[in-house]
Amino acid sequence: MQPLVYKHISEVINDNHYDIFLFDIWGVIIEAGQFRASVAHNITAMIECGDKVFFVTNAPRTAAFLQVTLQACGIPATKEMIVSSGEVALHMLQQSAELLGIPTPLIYHLGRANNNLIDNCSVATTRNIYEANLVLLTLFCEENEEEILAETEDILAIIAQRKILTLCANPDHGLMQADTYRYCAGYFAEKIKQQGGQVMYTGKPYPEIYQTIFHQQPTIAKNRILMIGDTFDTDIVGARTAGIDSALVLTGNARACYDFFSPLEEQLLQITAAAMEKQALPNFCIQLG
Repeated sequence: MQPLVYKHISEVINDNHYDIFLFDIWGVIIEAGQFRASVAHNITAMIECGDKVFFVTNAPRTAAFLQVTLQACGIPATKEMIVSSGEVALHMLQQSAELLGIPTPLIYHLGRANNNLIDNCSVATTRNIYEANLVLLTLFCEENEEEILAETEDILAIIAQRKILTLCANPDHGLMQADTYRYCAGYFAEKIKQQGGQVMYTGKPYPEIYQTIFHQQPTIAKNRILMIGDTFDTDIVGARTAGIDSALVLTGNARACYDFFSPLEEQLLQITAAAMEKQALPNFCIQLG
């Protein structure tokens, strides 16, 4: 088996094969609650040199919220550079008649109290799950929050039983947050589906999030766009489905696929084997820092 090629971001830029670079945020720029300074520095240099950079992330947050997050890392991101699963969900809610077949949505938001995704959205909401005709799912929960997990089970069962559409604003099932596993919205969406409910996803690997880029950059050929991420199931599969190239970093979720203490060549062999098993082979692996 031939291992995946490993390139530094500077080499990829110098090859001049790509016109647009799409970066995931968590697992790529931010990991375990800390931003990777060398990665942020190199992305900043790309922006300052005029490279077309976008941040494509499964985060149920607004572009304005994520702009603050990226700027705290030292990256001069504008809201126009950020394409989040949350923003895609907002667009669908605001165009629900056309996109979802729901002309008068009454939304039940299943999420944490501090998630302000729909605060400035002109849609009607309800706290009564029996009144709602649409669910917005942004919930995350730490694995040790057993009481919240138990309470959520009842709500998920009602949603599934009523067959009302759930708009999942983060398809990720979970991630490690420091030393604790965090269940993301995709985990709860899967439970709804397992009970016969209806779910629509707004992030990677589903096509809607990539369509935003294609609409903004209609003259750029898809083979001139590179998605850079840490997760096979979302970043790599999503890029392939969208018809663009992909590169896998060796940080974030990718760490689970190789032995950190092995030589680089052995790590690349292990990653290649994992990619082939998942049928999610990136074009190459990449070092950003």
